[in-house]
Amino acid sequence: MTDDCEARLAQARAETRAAFANRALMYAYFYDEFSAEVGEERAAELMKRAIRRRGVEIGRAYAEAAEAGDLEQVARIFVESSPSEGALFEPGVEAAAKGGEVVLRMTACPLADAWREAGYSPEAVERLCDIAAEVDYGTFEGAGLELEFLERQACVGGERCLLRLSVPAEGSER
Repeated sequence: MTDDCEARLAQARAETRAAFANRALMYAYFYDEFSAEVGEERAAELMKRAIRRRGVEIGRAYAEAAEAGDLEQVARIFVESSPSEGALFEPGVEAAAKGGEVVLRMTACPLADAWREAGYSPEAVERLCDIAAEVDYGTFEGAGLELEFLERQACVGGERCLLRLSVPAEGSER
């Protein structure tokens, strides 16, 4: 790779990281303003609904693999579609697809990093992460999978995000 190409790639990654930091701070500022107007619980509820809607749209990329029960393909899409070739979230597969489930991981989070750098308390970072995680719920539940967070790095004591995805049991509601 040429020096010019490497420099442009580094710039694009930095700009992408900055865009995620901007998104994180906008979530925080929306939450702060909405909380002052309608209270913390209502603000979180409204933001979660809006963010989940976007997740459902993103979930379309996973729908075919999810409908086929191909969790290996779901995991592949998750890893390969991560922004900046994975540099922002550092995605991977924690536990390979087996028995109708797969565990995905992310070991970095530009959103949580931005909240911490802006001086938000650990409790506020955890609350904002809870709101932002609705994009993940929307993404995977919208594709027809069940999602459970086993660990979230924005939570006190968390070092990574672990997302267990599973195919709903036959006859259960999607």
